[in-house]
Amino acid sequence: MIVGALFAARGVVWLVRERRLARSGISEIDQMDGITFERRLKHLFVSRGYRVEQTRARGDYGADLVLEKDGVRTVVQAKRWTKNVGVKAIQEAVAAKPMYSCDQAMVVTNRYFTQQAERLATANGVRLWNRDELVRALLANADDGLSPAASSATAR
Repeated sequence: MIVGALFAARGVVWLVRERRLARSGISEIDQMDGITFERRLKHLFVSRGYRVEQTRARGDYGADLVLEKDGVRTVVQAKRWTKNVGVKAIQEAVAAKPMYSCDQAMVVTNRYFTQQAERLATANGVRLWNRDELVRALLANADDGLSPAASSATAR
């Protein structure tokens, strides 16, 4: 009986976790191409009150988005990958920061970062959003009733 209760509890935890992930839209993000992921992030940040510029697809100097809020400019490198993100993404964000006259740098991914990438980001003050952080942000918007479609009207 105790074993059955333990398995039932694990099943409930698994179900809650799966519903949370489905509500976040992360499964759809996992299927997107890079450009679509960048547009999705643009809508996410607009809904969070940022003014957002999307850079050119090629020759972007390592930046995909430039965010501005309260006078602070942040360069964002977006990585929609199927594997963990390494140091190259951090290097790109660091290099893009002065190119776009930004105060901060950030890398956002639908996966996780390697330990080397995390160390380099810490050394250079680069904020990292891994899969868990991205899901939290997506769910916060979903809970606020903000969807990509609703926020696209205010995107710049």
